[in-house]
Amino acid sequence: MATLAERGIAPGREAWEYPRERPLLARLRRLAAKNPVGTVALLIVVAFFVLGVIGPYVAPYDPQAFDRYARLQGPSAAHWFGTNAKGQDIFSRVLVGARVSMTFGLVIMFFGFIPGAVLGIISGYAGRWLDYLIQRSSEAWTAFPQLVLVLTFLSAFGPGLRNVSIVIAIGALFGGSRLLRALALVEKHKEYVAAARSTGATEFRVLWRHVVPNIMPYILVGISSVFAVAVLAEAVLSYLGLGLSPGTPGWGIDLASSLGSAQHYPHLVIFYGGAISLVVLGFNLLGDTLRDILDPRLRGSR
Repeated sequence: MATLAERGIAPGREAWEYPRERPLLARLRRLAAKNPVGTVALLIVVAFFVLGVIGPYVAPYDPQAFDRYARLQGPSAAHWFGTNAKGQDIFSRVLVGARVSMTFGLVIMFFGFIPGAVLGIISGYAGRWLDYLIQRSSEAWTAFPQLVLVLTFLSAFGPGLRNVSIVIAIGALFGGSRLLRALALVEKHKEYVAAARSTGATEFRVLWRHVVPNIMPYILVGISSVFAVAVLAEAVLSYLGLGLSPGTPGWGIDLASSLGSAQHYPHLVIFYGGAISLVVLGFNLLGDTLRDILDPRLRGSR
């Protein structure tokens, strides 16, 4: 074994070594301890997605089956959330309604916000005629109130959640485009972009390897916010009768059908309203936590 002198280290001094990296589980535990609110929000979001996937399979009752002998029962061991005026199990309808809200949110995210984010980044970074074309199209769409566009579209093609999701997705596309365009404009004028270009990097490499990673925290926060808005929008539109057809399990439409009896049977609205509020709050808090963790400029600002 080589001595310290042979290794070029003066006697009495220890060799410098890189500190050992903590195990992944320990780092996650420390991150959770520093962000308890975000941890709770993450658990809510994960539970929402899990129930959205397996909810219809674990529901204890058929959510659309009528039972006249079990009408308007309060929460009990047989029916955890009670039953509605048709004798349907509210807990089963809440589980199945989670899938409807999850599907609606995924459609808005994949066909609305994410393509809009891509268009916005390209628009802000490329500029010129491409920026002009994308942004003028966005302004033409956002000049009309979303509710008016939804009503017009439904009048032309008929009611239904599918037609509603198309209008909301287009609105999310242009909304994401305007947000990410502003961020791309700021990033492309920073020093690290000029330094990357001076080394001979192509514009695509600068965009992909330097600009997009610095915008990614805002994209993740935007996805979380869009999901919260989508869940709320689906509930509101179904509440107004513009989304799901009557009888279909859904948080908004079940909430609307239960209002007439809510004064005497409050459990009819508490669980549907609580599910909507809890999921929207979880996505919003998760977005705030991701912003604080992923953006170094906001780290420690709380």
